[in-house]
This record gives sequence, structure tokens and C-alpha cells, in this order.
Amino acid sequence: MRTIRVEARTALSADAAFDRIRQFEDEWTVPFRGRSIHWRQRSEPAPSERRISFTQTVGDFRSLSGVWRTIPASEGCEVVLEVTYDVGVPIYDRILDPLIERVLTRAARSAISGF
Repeated sequence: MRTIRVEARTALSADAAFDRIRQFEDEWTVPFRGRSIHWRQRSEPAPSERRISFTQTVGDFRSLSGVWRTIPASEGCEVVLEVTYDVGVPIYDRILDPLIERVLTRAARSAISGF
């Protein structure tokens, strides 16, 4: 299993950014080497903590789970995404993990840039 962390700043308040993340779909498809990686997830928002936990229910990973957080900062907030995943093919982990990390990081940054 591998964990990645993506951090990004936005001019939105932490509450406004949380509300935007809360509107994300629970089904994701991201391009990966001429194909795509797909998963559906169950999200569990915790508004008082500005946190949304999620777990893959169906998809291409053996397991995938994580959490979005919005943290107040001067002039906006910090958006943090932590994702733990397992591709389920141990022999390919060293090759696939760095590639998947880049793809997931790019997808998260793209989602946040829409703020």
C-alpha cells in the first residue's frame, strides 16, 4: 500500500472549499497510459471538522481510501488530500506506484484548480 499527500492553496475560505469538495462526484475516471483508472467511492463528510473521508466501493484498485481536509489560512485555505491505495499486483508495485501517484496527484490538483 502506498499513501500520497497533495496540498494546494486556494483563495476560498475553508468552509467554501469544503462545500466545493462535498459536491465532487463519488465516481472518478482518470487517464492512465492510454487507458483509464476508474473507481466509485462512498464519501463521509464531517462538516464540523471540514473533513471528507472516502473509501472505494468498486473499482480498479485492490483498495483505495483517503480524506480531504480544508484548513483555514491567511487569505484563503489549504486543501489537503491524503490517499492510500493498493493496486493489487505486488510484482508491479515499484513500476506502477510512481505512475499512479502522478496521475492521482494531477487529478486532485485539477479538481482543486476549479475553485
